[in-house]
Amino acid sequence: MSYGAGIIFSNTAVTSTSGASGVVSTNGHTKCIHFYNTHATTNATVKLNGGPHQVVIPAINSGGGYVEVEGDFTSFQVMTASVTLAVYAVA
Repeated sequence: MSYGAGIIFSNTAVTSTSGASGVVSTNGHTKCIHFYNTHATTNATVKLNGGPHQVVIPAINSGGGYVEVEGDFTSFQVMTASVTLAVYAVA
């Protein structure tokens, strides 16, 4: 897949309390966004662009790794408490 601008957002410590009301801006429109759940046992639910679309990011010990979600996303929100995600978005 060919991308234009490269990485437009990167953070290794996104939680359900990040940003205003927990909503995090990707700083622009994306081609895809990558999530990595650093919690050992708790899967994380992430809402994309304010919903209704949501994805589940598996915990490290349940086969977790970076999960790529293709699409145009300008924001996301970690819905699960007590998990931390590493995230990067590509334009």
